[in-house]
Order: sequence, then C-alpha cells, then structure tokens
Amino acid sequence: MPLERATDEQPADEHVGTMLSAVRALVSSLDSLETLRTENRQLKEALEGRAVIERAKGMLMARYGCGETEAFQMLVARSQRERRKVRAVASEVVAEVPQARPTPVVAHLHANPG
Repeated sequence: MPLERATDEQPADEHVGTMLSAVRALVSSLDSLETLRTENRQLKEALEGRAVIERAKGMLMARYGCGETEAFQMLVARSQRERRKVRAVASEVVAEVPQARPTPVVAHLHANPG
C-alpha cells in the first residue's frame, strides 16, 4: 500500500492509524524473519553435529568391532565422564584418527577417471 498524505477525504487520525498498522505489520514480519534465521542456524548446527557424531560412530565401530548402538554409548559415556557435549567428544574422536591416504588403486582411479 503506497503511503499517501492525509487528504480531506481521509482525516489525519485515520491516516496515522493506517501508517501505524503498516509499521506493526513490518515489525511483525521482521520478528518472523529473525525467528526463521535463528531456526535455520540451529538446524544447520544440528546437521553438522549429527554428521560428526555419525563419522565418529563409524570410526569407533571399525576400531573396536562394535555395533552402532555400542559406539554411540561410548561417545555418550565419555561425554558424561568429561562433562562435555557428545558433539565435542565426537569431533575429538574424528580428529584423533589420522585421515587415511587413498590406496594406490583409488589414487589411480581418481587420476584416470572413466
């Protein structure tokens, strides 16, 4: 709705009321936008944390020959013992394991695709 000056047909009080309604709608929209931004940030953090936890579980499963549930219980137990978040413990587990170098076969496939 374009903003207009008060006219004889629209008294100043009515014009102020219309503008006030527009400002309230704008403030409400801005509040909604901020809420959506916060939710988006939280969801991204949760997804990133979940990916790290899944990776750490896989590493623990490979290292100890255990199942997924046991690997997660290991992460939870350590997080409780150290009073840290599971995500932080998982990040540490992932960082502790040196990254594997590609085998010669894998390196060859990457060098010669197709």
